[in-house]
Amino acid sequence: MAEKYFAELEGRWRQSRKTGPESMFSVPPELQRPKALRGPDLARELVRLVVLTGDVRFEDAFLALVQHRIIDRNYNFLPWDWPAARQGKKELNLVICAGIHELRSLCPSLRRACAELAAFIGWEAATFEGAVKDLELRYRRHLKTAKLEKSCRSIIPTTADN
Repeated sequence: MAEKYFAELEGRWRQSRKTGPESMFSVPPELQRPKALRGPDLARELVRLVVLTGDVRFEDAFLALVQHRIIDRNYNFLPWDWPAARQGKKELNLVICAGIHELRSLCPSLRRACAELAAFIGWEAATFEGAVKDLELRYRRHLKTAKLEKSCRSIIPTTADN
């Protein structure tokens, strides 16, 4: 019975995943970093141009890459989200966790609540099981963080406590 139900949810997930919420934060193809571009090559070229031309704009460009954490100490590119996407993903995560929390009151298990939500919103993943597991892990991480924040607030006095 449960397998049939999950198969139906997987079918619904396959239909709705093309427009899932994560796709809102993806960078358009024309703005994505070219695959052939290497961080070390770009950084070394900027340093070379500083030395050859003495133009501080090349130095500023290099420093901007470091300050925005686009390249690491070895000049390799780091995974990078633009600030608006980072904030949107953070808010989406809170909404997702709130949705799972509400579904927990209707569903007997966390797995089923996550499966319902994954199917309804089309959560992006390679497989339906992967989408369910990802949502479950996000929810557990959120609960752990929320408990930690709550315990810290109760231990650390604030100005409102005085």
